Amino acid sequence: MKLTATKRTETGSSASRRAREEGMIPAAIYGREVETVAVLLNRKEFEMTLREVGANGVFDVEVDGDTYHVFVKEKTNAALKPEIYHVDLLAFTKGQKVNMTIPVYITGEEEIKEGIVSQSISELEVNVAPAEAPSEFTVDVSEMEIGDTKHVSDIAIDDSIELLSDTDSTVVSVSAPQIEEEPEPTADDEMPEPEVIGEDEDDSEE
Repeated sequence: MKLTATKRTETGSSASRRAREEGMIPAAIYGREVETVAVLLNRKEFEMTLREVGANGVFDVEVDGDTYHVFVKEKTNAALKPEIYHVDLLAFTKGQKVNMTIPVYITGEEEIKEGIVSQSISELEVNVAPAEAPSEFTVDVSEMEIGDTKHVSDIAIDDSIELLSDTDSTVVSVSAPQIEEEPEPTADDEMPEPEVIGEDEDDSEE
């Protein structure tokens, strides 16, 4: 998959806003062996590329005849609408390992009939050749019970991947649901007996 980008000739918030209005995304290409290049990406083509290769997928970007092998290191989204504001693309050479963040998802949650599933970690930091990086890690919780936990060390990771996250960190746990006890009624909560109006007047007339 290859995208064609154009070098940015103008920078600053005003230029970025105009670029977004024209359907472009401001981006930066950088890496250990390349000079940082400020570019503009076609928003529709970029979003289509991400759908095809995945969030951590590798693709090529051509800028003025130079081709960069990249993946998305970071992207910034707009606060109030689903729009990408800026993208950082990390360039690498074949075989070079880089630090990447891989998302962690849990599966089998619907099989747990009792207990509350709590996920503590949603991503792992690894060092890997981008072309060999998995799109995600999954943790099966279907056989977990109340009191069970799974840690980073329980995730199956290929030998070609160097794990940078703490292996002792808890990824997911199952805890007992909290039962809220109803408070006991107090004297202030008791309803007063209704007053019988006119009772004294009737007694005085007899």
